[in-house]
Amino acid sequence: MVQQMTLPPLVRGEWFRMTAEEFDAWVPEGLRAEWYGGKGMIFVSTGTWHGLLVLLFGELLRRYCELFDLGQVFLGAVELRLPSGARLEPDVVVVLKRDLDRVHPKWVDGPAGLSVEFVSENSVGRDRAVKRRALEEAGQPEYLMVDTIVRASEPEFLRLNETGIYDRVQPDDQGRYHSEVLPGFWFHPDWFRQDALPDLDDLLLQIAPEAYAARLLAKIRDRIDGDGR
Repeated sequence: MVQQMTLPPLVRGEWFRMTAEEFDAWVPEGLRAEWYGGKGMIFVSTGTWHGLLVLLFGELLRRYCELFDLGQVFLGAVELRLPSGARLEPDVVVVLKRDLDRVHPKWVDGPAGLSVEFVSENSVGRDRAVKRRALEEAGQPEYLMVDTIVRASEPEFLRLNETGIYDRVQPDDQGRYHSEVLPGFWFHPDWFRQDALPDLDDLLLQIAPEAYAARLLAKIRDRIDGDGR
């Protein structure tokens, strides 16, 4: 006789001890959840400001990666299945072009090139401790955390050093943070502090003015030529 699996209640924001197999059976389709160190947790719902920031930065990264053919960007419920067995769902995931063979329909095998977390009141410990440790162990090159609680705080942008430990990336003299895994990409923390979030086209024209302007002009010409036929 096969013993039926006894699963914890579906309570958000609380860690329960379980195996990875129990975690898969426990989490309903469509709910964001993570498993690490023999424990699983279903996410607490985030706020509207958090959602707006995820959309802004995720789309910014997506357009930049598309512009320079650097990789694929995913938002929300895309699971990273790390070598340790941990299963994480960062807010934004960038899988580099060289690693696209690790992308499956519902998860990514191994770490991303860059992942981003917009830290809320319910995710402070998870984002700054659990995920940081798991991603460092997995060898993910870059990890960005942006505080949505105290807008004036500086982002915590981490980069793996030669010994496999995360070092905090320092901004340049203009306060901008530069990525190494996405050549030429940078961001300014003021973008996340405005009540009215900045326009994506304006940001891309700051980051990559020549390449993005050429892309926009090509689209305009194609549209004019198409309408004239």
